[in-house]
Amino acid sequence: MIYASIAIGLVFFVLFVIKCRKQRSVGGVFLKNAISAFFIITAVIALVKQPSEFRYGILILAGLVFGMLGDIYLDQKWVYPADDKKYLYAGFISFAIGHLFYIPAIILDARNYGLELKYLWIPALFAAFVSAFVLISEKPTKQHFGEFKITVMLYGLVVAGMAGTSILAAVCTKQPRFICCAVGGVMFLISDLILSPMYFGPKEKNTPMNFFINHLTYYIAQYLLAFSISLVPALVS
Repeated sequence: MIYASIAIGLVFFVLFVIKCRKQRSVGGVFLKNAISAFFIITAVIALVKQPSEFRYGILILAGLVFGMLGDIYLDQKWVYPADDKKYLYAGFISFAIGHLFYIPAIILDARNYGLELKYLWIPALFAAFVSAFVLISEKPTKQHFGEFKITVMLYGLVVAGMAGTSILAAVCTKQPRFICCAVGGVMFLISDLILSPMYFGPKEKNTPMNFFINHLTYYIAQYLLAFSISLVPALVS
């Protein structure tokens, strides 16, 4: 069933890209919500399959729900352009909260399989570097964050922190679950680095190719995290 859920989500993704690659539409909003619904369904199926993974699974599931809310808020930017700033703030907050569920899910679980908390300074430093890099690159990339500068900085810290934490967990544990999370974390970073100039840069950055890569990497990340619930790590001897 879990693979069927992922496959259905893929079908909706293809339909979404075909319909909205050149112009956003209300129909596209429903398709996008369907994609998000199926990464949540994937996580629920995985959790039912592995009830012993409840703590990890419920934290990941909570993060996915906030990811879906973030999708819904950002979609409203196109439906109600007069309130685009309000919905952009809501999207940032929802996605950030989602990552704040992913990070403890990974840390708490990976501790049982070889992750040592003394190394958490590494993802923290990585997050600070990425956040600083995004702010420094504002002018060279012709972006204008304006009133969102602090929001972008804080959001960058959270997203890069999640990516760095998942990579550290993968390296320390060598477990398929955390390798899955690490790939997902990198996909989140790629997605947001592409999305940033689409939102804050010149109009020519909002191309069909950037639109496709942004959404592809984002949904790969969410589905990988949902699927990771089904990957039960082996106990470290």
